[in-house]
Parts: sequence; structure tokens; C-alpha cells
Amino acid sequence: MPLVTRRNLIVLASGAALFSGFRLGHSRLARSAAPSGPLSPEALELIARAWKGLEPARVLDAHVHVVGLGVGNTGCTVGARMQSMTNPTEYFKFSIYLNASGVTDLAEADQQYVDRLSNLVGAQKPHGRLLLLAFDRAHDDAGAPLPDDTEFFTPVEYVAALAKEHPDLFVPCASIHPSRPDAVEALEKAAELGCVAVKWLPNAMNIDPASPRCDRFYEALVRLQLPLITHAGEEKAVHSEERQRLGNPLLLRRPLEHGVKTVVAHCASLGQNPDLDAPAGAPWVDNFDLFLRLMNEPKWKGLLFGETSALTLVNRVGRPLETVLGDEALQARLINGSDYPLPAINALMQTGAIVKAGFLTGDERALLNEIDRHDPLLFDFVMKRTLRLRKDGKEHRLADSVFMPDAELFPRLRAPV
Repeated sequence: MPLVTRRNLIVLASGAALFSGFRLGHSRLARSAAPSGPLSPEALELIARAWKGLEPARVLDAHVHVVGLGVGNTGCTVGARMQSMTNPTEYFKFSIYLNASGVTDLAEADQQYVDRLSNLVGAQKPHGRLLLLAFDRAHDDAGAPLPDDTEFFTPVEYVAALAKEHPDLFVPCASIHPSRPDAVEALEKAAELGCVAVKWLPNAMNIDPASPRCDRFYEALVRLQLPLITHAGEEKAVHSEERQRLGNPLLLRRPLEHGVKTVVAHCASLGQNPDLDAPAGAPWVDNFDLFLRLMNEPKWKGLLFGETSALTLVNRVGRPLETVLGDEALQARLINGSDYPLPAINALMQTGAIVKAGFLTGDERALLNEIDRHDPLLFDFVMKRTLRLRKDGKEHRLADSVFMPDAELFPRLRAPV
């Protein structure tokens, strides 16, 4: 199947602009227009307010994707389906991801992706660190890889090497399919390489978190003091329609029963799933409500956590964000994540919708959009520090602790030297 060429990327980008302008009223689907000058004093003041009360060395963005084409022997791959014009939806989506990530030359794609990340966070004064997510292949139940079902693959060794090269910017996170015959051995190696957590996307990877096949892996996670960061809810970013039930939050009771510290990405804030606690045939329930049910079960306190990435995307702004902002007890068990490069996709990140929902003012939106033109990662951070919910005569914001994960959740996380 043909690879995306730069010429085809330009054609797709032009189509994206036209499509965007027609449907969404934006000039681009991904990446804001280049800044015309330095940040205004008002934007700098908003950034300074965002950092108030935080210790930069403890600040962690716990959801940052690293993607590549394998250029420069990185070991990364992107599935053929996303690179083929015979699959126009996937192909178009891939072009948007490239644009959002700052990739302009496929012959330099892997390096350009990482250069943009390091340049963005390195230029921030002050700055925290990014948890770089490896991403394992989909596997069948017997542990054999499924290359045709794998949208992208990012090796553990690659993110570990990036973190070793830039310890003040990056922290490595492993991704290992539990059905692999070498899963436990690979996990032990990841720990030796400095990984502080493991990332799953069950819908895309074909992982059933409630399967007994995972038990040996869960025992190793506990032994090695590695938390599990796992997607829950519906998954839109990759091709996974057949496996949406694997995103049911209630399936996570099994790792919790083994004592695995489990972080639910996005707070399971999209889609519905069967209520596994109800009789067969009962109506499906919002995944977010299933997540809240788990969080309200006392026995999981200290083990179960949520994560904020994607809560501000246009298809999720609403009750989940309102609930999170208004519940201090829930926030005490949340960590922050950007889900980069998604904040750089204008079709998904629409600050107008956030203003309309009452979480930002129009003036704040203008300043945040200005910051976005310089740095979408900084934009995501400052926006989440600026969000508020006015309720019962009080103003509720995300707590400082959301942005500075506790050492009890990430025992292997060390302050940068």
C-alpha cells in the first residue's frame, strides 16, 4: 500500500482547511496559525497565575503520545490502513495527526515529532515533564501480534532512550500486551529502563482487563511498583469499533483486586457500555457513570484514580468536566494529562465550546488562543489551570495536586537531576 507523500499531505492539508472552514468555522483543522510576535503581557500574566502554587519539578503531563514511521531506526510503525488512500477516513486522520505534531517531511518524521515536543516543553519557563507513552501492538488471545489491527506501534526502548537523553523533559512509560508470552519479562526490562508506569488502550490492543490471562501480569505490576494507566470508555482516536466493550470501566475490577494501582484515562468520559452489575438485557450506561461507580466503592480508595486528558475536547465538554471541577474528593484522586497531539487539533479543541459551557470567560479564551499559537502543550496546561465552575456561591478549580502526582501513585518517579 502506498505511503503518504509530501505532495499528498499538501493536498490533504488543503482539503482539511476547506472542510474545516465549511463545517467548523476554523481556518485549520490542526495547529493554530503561527504567532505574529511574542506573547502579550496579559498572556504572560495568565501563564504566571497558572504556575502559582505548583512545584515545577513535580509537575507531570501524564498522557503524551510518541508516534513515528521508523525513520532513523526508532522501531516505530504506523499501520498500513492509516497510510493508504484506499482508506480515506484513516488516511485523512493520519494527515491531521502529522499536521498537529509539526511533521512536514516524512523522511524526517520521527525526529521532527520529538524535536517539536522537546522544543515546546524546553522553551517553557518554568516547565514540568512529559510522560511519554510507548504503545504496544494488538495481539490475539494467544499472544500472537496482529499487525493488520495495529494502528501504531511505539517501542518501550524508544521512549526510554528519549527520556534518558532529556531527563529534565521526559519520563518513560511502557506499553506491554499482557497476552504476550514474554509479557512479564518485558515488564521487568521496562522497569530496568526507567519506566514508571504501563499504558494500555484495550479497545485498540485487544486486551480484556477482566481476563484471568492478565493475572500474572497484574502480579508483576504490583511487585515492580508500576501503576497501570488504561483507557476506558469509547475510543475515537484509533480503529477499534469492534472492541468498544473492552473499554468498560467495570472490567478494571480485576487489576484492582490484585492490588494494581489503576489510572482510568479520560475518566471514561465518552460512550456507553453494558452494566455488568445489572441483569442481562438491562439498558447500557454511560461509561463515565460506571467510572464514578468504581470510584465510589470504598475498597478501591488508594488504588483507583482518574485522569483529565480529553475532558476539554469538544465531544466531551459537559457533565464529566463539570463533575470533576465540582468534586474535591474526586480531584484528590486525579492526575493531569494532555493527550498530545490532540490539543493541537482545532477540530477537537474548541475554546468557544468551553466558554459556552461556562468554564472560561471570553477574555480568557482570547489569551488562551494566543498561547495556543505559540505552544499547544502550554495552552492545555494553562487552560486546565484556568477552568472554573461556579456553584453554590463558590468557585471550583482543579486542585494543585492534580498536576503534581503523589509519589504513592508513581513510586518509581524521581525528580529531575
